[in-house]
Formats: sequence, structure tokens, C-alpha cells
Amino acid sequence: MFSPIFNYNNNILNNISGIEFARGIITQASLIPELDSTLKKKAYIQSVHASTAIDGNILTIEEVSKLLNGSDDMVDDKVVNEIMNYGYVLTNLDKYHDNGEITEQLIFDMYSEIIKNVSVDTLHDEKYRDVDIKVKDINTDRVRFIPPANIHVSRLMDDLISWINSSNEISPILVAGIVHYEFLRIHPFMEGNGITARALTNLILYTRGYDIKRYVTLEVCYNNDINAYLNALKTADDTFDLTHWLEYFTKNFLISVTMVKADVQRLLTISPSPNELDKQLILKDNQRKIINYIQEYGQITNKETTMLLEISSQASHNNLKKLQKMKIITRKGSGRSTFYVLNRVNEKLRKQLMK
Repeated sequence: MFSPIFNYNNNILNNISGIEFARGIITQASLIPELDSTLKKKAYIQSVHASTAIDGNILTIEEVSKLLNGSDDMVDDKVVNEIMNYGYVLTNLDKYHDNGEITEQLIFDMYSEIIKNVSVDTLHDEKYRDVDIKVKDINTDRVRFIPPANIHVSRLMDDLISWINSSNEISPILVAGIVHYEFLRIHPFMEGNGITARALTNLILYTRGYDIKRYVTLEVCYNNDINAYLNALKTADDTFDLTHWLEYFTKNFLISVTMVKADVQRLLTISPSPNELDKQLILKDNQRKIINYIQEYGQITNKETTMLLEISSQASHNNLKKLQKMKIITRKGSGRSTFYVLNRVNEKLRKQLMK
């Protein structure tokens, strides 16, 4: 049975305490829908860019953003597929767990999506590696470490999955960090292990309520100093003790969540007054459906509202009018060309956040 070795030292405990404090502020903040969407989109683009960059993707964050927003200017299909595959996994995390439980098949499903139309090795889509491998440095081609022999991979993954599903008494932050390391140590697949480990880390935080509104991205810190990331992993390889790795992991989690907390606190200064926030908190289900629809499609008409909510045209109009009065949406156009969009609050600040 898998049993990770680490110590709860002061650095780890202080980092977790700081994360919990920032998480509390962020989760209790009530941002208007557009600003909420902006922070989610910023984290999404940063995560996709950073995680693929760690594995050698050379696109800039601006290029990744354009690609995720529908641009088809890229000529390298492999690069495009790497970006789009990881983006798909991050936006569909619900597909890869069963009421919070992680299974071998769900890990296979995630891995298959990540390497789809990227890897030439299609024989390992639904199984672990059946050969021994050496992990080399991407720049020097030197052997960095040697994972366990292939004959042990299935047993090690079974142990890890069992541990994940029975680790409810440990901080989700530490569970995510431990799984991140152990998956990389096992290196269960022929390729794509790094990006799959980072996707699995995001999945665990998501299922345990520590994705923090989907505002936080951990991959950026790793990509900003890849050597520090690899060196922290190596300390566990060398000593079989995860303490230093978990110090690194929790420290970077704290850095990421603190930056998001600062963004949220800035945004709260330009959000609606407390009275308006109180109104938003008591929105009816139909009005929330309207907001979600606009976030997904950019706008909504009265006819689309009628179809969405399966109510009369007049009832749709009343719901839209109330959202207008609350300054959550704005009416555009006139007559049959009328449509509604989310209010744009402090567009200059919103653009700065997306940089």
C-alpha cells in the first residue's frame, strides 16, 4: 500500500495556513458575472500555456490565447492539438471523476484525451507502458532519473489510486502535491506523463473544493522557474522523503492564490454596492440561467430566453428587465434586433487582468 513519507514542518503548515486564509477571502467574494468570468478565463489560458510550455511548447501566451479563442492561424498541428487537448481536459474535469472518486479507467480517459493526435504511440492509449524507460533532461538529453520497472507500474498505480480515494483526512492541498510527485515518479505512460500529472493535480483540487472558483493556476510558477520545479522533484527522488517537494508545492500554491486574492480585492472596489450585491445573491434560478447563457454565448435575445427557460415571451422580458435594473446586463440594438449582454465594468482593468 502506498504510504508517502513527509514531515509537517513549519514551512508547510504556514503555507497551508496562508492558502486557507486567501481561499476564504476569495470564496466569500461576490463579483459580478463578467469579472468572475474574466478571472476564470485568465487562469485557464495561463494554465494551458504554462503546462504545455513546461513540456516544450514554444507558443507565447498571446498565441495560446488566440488559439483557445478560435484562431486557426497555426500551421503546426501537433502544437495546436497539445494546446486544445489540455484546454479540453481543464474545461471538462467533471468527466474524469465519479462523485469525487478517481479510477484507473478515468485516468486512461484523461491521458488519451491529452495525447490525442499528438503522440505517434497509439498503442498505449488504454494501457500503461510495457517497457522500461529513462527520463532525460529536455535541454541536455542527460538522464534525469529512472522510473520503476514496467512490471511494477500497474501495482504502483493501483496503490496510488487506492490511496487517493482513501485520503480524506489529509489536507487536499497535500494530497494534490503528493499525487503530483508520485505520478511523475511512477511515469506510467510512454510519454505525456508531466502534463497528465499536472492535469490530475488540477482534478484533485477541483473535486475537493480547492480549485478556488477556478481562479488559481499552479502551472505558471513551475514554468517561471522550471529548474526549481525539477530540483524540488529530484529531492524526493534522492531521499524518498516528500517534505522538501511539499514545501515547494505549497509555497507556489500560496504565491498563486495570494496573487488571485489581490486581483479579487481590486475588483471588489469596482463591483456593485453592497445593496446591489445582496440583490445578486438572491437571483432566481431563471436569472442565473440567463447569465450563464450569456457567459457561454456572449449575448441573448428575448426569443432565446423564452426557449431557454421554457416560459412565455412576457415572462422572459420581465426576467431580462430585472437583470437590467440590477445593472447586471445591458440592452443592445432595437426592435427585432434587440439583444442583451453582460455589463462591462471598468474595461481597462479587465484587460489589464488578462495580460
